[in-house]
Amino acid sequence: MRLAISLSLAALVGCSSSPSTSTSTDQDASANDSSVGKEGGFAPEGGGPLPDAAGGDSLVSSFAFMGCNRIKKADWDPVADPASANMGQLQQTFIDVAALGDVPKYFFFVGDMVLGLTDSTMLSGQLDAWAKVYAASPIASKLTLVPAPGNHEMLTKATKVETSNVGSDAVWVKWTAANGFDQKAGNGPVNGGANQDALQDDQSRISYSFDDGDTHYVVLNTDTWTTTPDSTTGSTQIGWVALKWLTADLQAAEANGKIARTYIFGHKPLVPPAGVTGADATINTALVPAMETLLDTSAKVKGYFCAHAHLWDDQKLSGKRGVHQIIAGNAGSPLETAWATPSYGFTVVRTYASGKVGVVGYRRPVPTPYYASTTIAATKTAELVIAP
Repeated sequence: MRLAISLSLAALVGCSSSPSTSTSTDQDASANDSSVGKEGGFAPEGGGPLPDAAGGDSLVSSFAFMGCNRIKKADWDPVADPASANMGQLQQTFIDVAALGDVPKYFFFVGDMVLGLTDSTMLSGQLDAWAKVYAASPIASKLTLVPAPGNHEMLTKATKVETSNVGSDAVWVKWTAANGFDQKAGNGPVNGGANQDALQDDQSRISYSFDDGDTHYVVLNTDTWTTTPDSTTGSTQIGWVALKWLTADLQAAEANGKIARTYIFGHKPLVPPAGVTGADATINTALVPAMETLLDTSAKVKGYFCAHAHLWDDQKLSGKRGVHQIIAGNAGSPLETAWATPSYGFTVVRTYASGKVGVVGYRRPVPTPYYASTTIAATKTAELVIAP
């Protein structure tokens, strides 16, 4: 059974005490980004230190994550905003994260940083402009940014259909290297040898994993360029994940006595929020059952953290353990229209000495228009424990 919770502004002001459901269509004109979410499940907090949901545990480490900050194509001004990002929300998030009492060690940006879905030259220009904004931000010297690509960075779009973009991998690898965003990359899947993951090219610096102390982190490209054909588009299949590589990586982490927990990051979810339809709403549907099983049977996996849907959602994946999938796709892109009380912001995941893992959402109201500048600091929500 899957349980879903969508975090809304109602949770911040205490005006929602019971679940509600809603249906929407993404304002990016994609019929596959509609969603239904359940409100509630998070109590409001006052100021001061974050609550100790782990029952008196000391905080060991934390990371921030979010995705989907790119602006809508019709609203993009290439001169005023060469990064094609929602600059108001992006810059305020950078300010808010820098002001946290415990600044996270890592910031995972799980895709759709820029508008993309275009040729290599334009994609490169957008990413370069984004990097300049980040370099000038107050968090650039305080933490390590770990970006994961989304469909807007990896794919192209013609006649309303997204397909593989043959130049995007090279653009991404060059960009992350040039800006020092690839510090942890390099051990990922390659297309040599048996090529069990059916890869078109070397993915070792786009999907990869790394250890920090007793924690294992896995970054996934959820639109990996594959050799597997798509008869519908005449291109190759999208939503591809290097599952064989991931299996071996998680097995190694499970066998490593020094590793206590694993966190996995990708752009596309395994399971969409209730009501989302369409073949590209998740990773490739042919891979979903095996990946759900893999995460469930890998006991150290504490969560899968993603975006793609423009809302905040928590649900348990299939399996005996019910691994949490957290969607934080409310970084600044146009939100799902039926999300009853929408908000922008970011999410912090906290690890405690006991091993418990808590999730704290930080939310701010949506301005009109959605890309307007803002100086409103995000308000934190109560902590949701996702792993004992």
